[in-house]
Amino acid sequence: MTISTHQKAERRYLPRRLADRAINDLYKTFSTPHCHSCLERTDDAVLLLDSERRIMYATSQADKIMSRFGMPFTLVQKFTLPPSHKDAFRFAAFVNGKNTEPGPLILLLTGENDQDLLLLTCFRLPEPLTANLHAARYMVALRDPNHYPVRQWHFFTSQFSLTPAEARLCRALADGLTLNDYCTIWRVRISTARSQLRDVFAKTATHGQSDLMRLIYLFTRV
Repeated sequence: MTISTHQKAERRYLPRRLADRAINDLYKTFSTPHCHSCLERTDDAVLLLDSERRIMYATSQADKIMSRFGMPFTLVQKFTLPPSHKDAFRFAAFVNGKNTEPGPLILLLTGENDQDLLLLTCFRLPEPLTANLHAARYMVALRDPNHYPVRQWHFFTSQFSLTPAEARLCRALADGLTLNDYCTIWRVRISTARSQLRDVFAKTATHGQSDLMRLIYLFTRV
């Protein structure tokens, strides 16, 4: 069987390795209506941004949370933090690929009222193998760190009689923050945070953060 020139050209742009195909499928998945409907079933507010950081999709939870807060970011023409914001440089470095630290960018933003806190987690999605303006490139999750709307989280905290501060610490660690990040963001002394963590270990009968994370996952997975 002979292969036409057109077929050869198509093959040239197909991902050759299994890992490449997985990444290719992942960026496509985040750009499909099926993925959007799945995001709607989560309790966190989620925004999907394209390569220019324009909003491709916003969940209904995102609309609700943004209507409650004086937004500490700009949506038009692109999603960004204003230059005057203390974390504007960190955000710009992350989305421009100048931040080489692994993992997502996690920022605690303050609204117009200093009591209004908003936890922003920005994930950089895999880059498509070929330029595609309709592919989602960033996923931004927004959450009020003082509010736990998920039923499983309420069950987890009540099951082990965690205090609000202990629950906040557990949620911060589950969101990917380190203990030092937690102390910096919530202005808690490291000795206080370690004491809270020891109390959480005692109440949950866990023996370390990885053990605690497994327990949290078992209670809060959907």
